[in-house]
Amino acid sequence: MQRVLVGLAVLVLGGCAVAVPGRAVPEPTPVGAPQPVAGRPTLVADVLADECLLDADGFALVVEAPVEPPANGGDPRSCSTSATRGTPRALAGINVYGVRDGSPVDLLRAGRDLPGVGDAARVVETVGGPTLQIATGAHLVTITVADCEPDDARWAAAGRSAVAALGRTPR
Repeated sequence: MQRVLVGLAVLVLGGCAVAVPGRAVPEPTPVGAPQPVAGRPTLVADVLADECLLDADGFALVVEAPVEPPANGGDPRSCSTSATRGTPRALAGINVYGVRDGSPVDLLRAGRDLPGVGDAARVVETVGGPTLQIATGAHLVTITVADCEPDDARWAAAGRSAVAALGRTPR
């Protein structure tokens, strides 16, 4: 019996000392990004060198508070900021995706339609917080906020500003 227990201990403890290359879990999908579905278009991340399609005033409009200067960075790349006041402090971020094999409109999640923004836009609930998804041209733009709930007028203004900036942004 003692040999069995010792052998079992060696197997269990020995297995913990072996390093296996690679990741233990799959890469997370960026917040607000639609999940891939077979037979549908796919997203391409990092299509712009600078994803800050809103400046501090544009983000402040969405979170209803002054914000830190937006910063572009991360992997995959995104633009983010946080409110300078409030508890908890609201957070906001933008991701811009290219779309392969189809139209960005096909990737919009079910949600509340927001007319007059891009080719189509919807406000959807995501794990990261409410998210405005904007299909425009060959891009899908997501604006996600946490710890605040912008009304449709604020979402629409931010969405139109982001679409206008997208037209001025070098690829």
